[in-house]
Amino acid sequence: MTDRLLLATIAALLALLILAWLAARIQTGRRNQGLAQSFADSTRSRLVFARAPAAGGFVAHFDPAPEPFVQLQLLYRDGATVDPIGLLVRIATGRRDERVLRGLLRDRPAAELLWARGRIPARALARRARASLWMQRRSDLIASEYAVRGIDTTALEHVFVDLQARFGTLLHSVSVVADREDAHVEIVLRGADLRAAETPGLVATLRSLGRAALRR
Repeated sequence: MTDRLLLATIAALLALLILAWLAARIQTGRRNQGLAQSFADSTRSRLVFARAPAAGGFVAHFDPAPEPFVQLQLLYRDGATVDPIGLLVRIATGRRDERVLRGLLRDRPAAELLWARGRIPARALARRARASLWMQRRSDLIASEYAVRGIDTTALEHVFVDLQARFGTLLHSVSVVADREDAHVEIVLRGADLRAAETPGLVATLRSLGRAALRR
C-alpha cells in the first residue's frame, strides 16, 4: 500500500510539473506575441516572421525596412516567463533572454562606434590595419568606456549616450561599423525586463543611431 501511495504521489507531482510547464509555455508565448506586435506597431512597416512568435522567441524582419535602413532584422531568443524546465536549462548554461536588432544602412557609416558591457570590444584594440584609428572614450554619465572612429562622431556619441540612458540595464553590446557586409548597426539586449511599451522608443533610438552614423 505504501509503494502504491508513493507511486501515486510521484505521478501527481509529475502531472503538476507538466501542467505548470505547459501553462508557463502558453503564457510566455502570449507575452512574446504581444512583444512582437509592439515591434510591428513601432513603425509603418510590416513585420514578416521567419519564425513565428512562440515561447522560444521569434525571428522577423521589417518590410519595408524603416528609414535609414534597407534591411532591419529582429531576433528574440528564449521567453521571459518562469518555465520550470527552461529555468533549469538557463541556470545550467548561463543563457539569458536575448534580443538582437540588426540593420543594414543605405550607405556605409561615416562615423563608427563599438561598445560592450564591461570592456572595449577586441576589434577596437586589434593590431591591424585601421585598428589604430579607433579612439577610446569614456562617458561619466554611463560610467563606461567605448571606442569611436570617423571624422565627426559627435552626433553618434550623443545618440549612443541617450540609448544607454534609456536601456542601459539591458544593453549587452552596441556596434556601428562600416566593414560588416551583413549589418552596419547591431544592438544586443539581454534580460527579461523589456516591456512592450518601450519597444517604439527602442526602434526610434536605433533609427536615430543609424542616421547619426551616416552624417558626414
